[in-house]
Amino acid sequence: MRPVVKKLIKSLLQKPLILLKDVWFVSPEKCKFSVWYRDELVVQGSENSNYKHIPELSSEPVVWKSYSPVELSGVCVLPSGKLLMCKPLNHLQHHPDSRKAIVCTKSYRPLEYPHLQSLTYFLGLIRSNFSHWTKKENSVTIFGKVALLGNSVWENTNYYHFWSDVIVDIWYIKQHLPANHQPDYYLVPHSNTPWQWDVMNLCGIQESQVIPYAKHDVVTVGELIIPIRDKGSVNLPPWLCHAIHEMSGWLPRSPKGKRLIFVSRADASRRRVANESILRDLLYEKGFEVHTLNGLSLAEQQQLFSSASIICAPHGASLTNLVWCNPGAVVIDFLSEKHLNPCFKILAEQNKLIYYPYICRQVESDDSGITGDIVVSNDQVESVLKIVNFFA
Repeated sequence: MRPVVKKLIKSLLQKPLILLKDVWFVSPEKCKFSVWYRDELVVQGSENSNYKHIPELSSEPVVWKSYSPVELSGVCVLPSGKLLMCKPLNHLQHHPDSRKAIVCTKSYRPLEYPHLQSLTYFLGLIRSNFSHWTKKENSVTIFGKVALLGNSVWENTNYYHFWSDVIVDIWYIKQHLPANHQPDYYLVPHSNTPWQWDVMNLCGIQESQVIPYAKHDVVTVGELIIPIRDKGSVNLPPWLCHAIHEMSGWLPRSPKGKRLIFVSRADASRRRVANESILRDLLYEKGFEVHTLNGLSLAEQQQLFSSASIICAPHGASLTNLVWCNPGAVVIDFLSEKHLNPCFKILAEQNKLIYYPYICRQVESDDSGITGDIVVSNDQVESVLKIVNFFA
């Protein structure tokens, strides 16, 4: 079949889906049942203000992952809102309690939501989860004001997404809604791990306010509060680091710490450095301490990163802790060539850190770059040691 014919058929097949979306979905801004609080945030001092005079000790070009930002940002308050909780289509790749929510009006018209992916995928979720939604024992009505937090990725165990998507949603709601309209309860994507409760307690969220995503399949809410904004690891808002500091009560100190820290992923199941022992031994000779963060409390992670002069680590959620570093600290980030997310570059800039990315060859055939191990080349090792010698 000729390419032109294929393109025509594809276009014809897409038209009914586009029409269905236009007729069925409701805009959060224009829905007659809801109240819309438009995002007009201007947070003083939250702009990307990296140090201007960073020595050019690493010149690796980086083409960062990118996609279009959310067009309509703000907070939607929906009376008698309904949530259809979805299990992922590929169950084996996710935690058993992993869920995402389809947000609907009281008449079950879906709200236009930036993290639902394609309409085809959306219809697949409905088909896959419909039998769960029709069982009465799986439905509940919650009276009061309930905020839907996160709801951007199929991930309820990730440290980065819990801070940037879930906790920051609480801050975002606080910036938009009056004090007497703040949520009574929070729907939270979590896996009941101790560190998640530590984070929520630090940020003033009581256990009695938390409703896990996986607890119910259909949820009717007296007043549903939906924060809609850029989330994930690509389009970070310019105030993200500021929001995390404010939620946690963290005050960056000056000057920076003095410790040299290498964060190892040797105990992880994915994205390890295959030749870590070579790099680790050379850094150890320079005075580096080697740490794995598994088992460290939140307070211990804060103390470790805030005391650092240089942080050297393979790309992973542990680098979320860059928000606890003090201005002027140096970050060396080893990324897979197939997983070039700019999240820690942006967080480092917002926290006034000096950031050096190294794009490393992946040694396994994982096209997403999420699971494959990487190798730090000899030239990259030499470049890292040059940075260490300059700043240490």
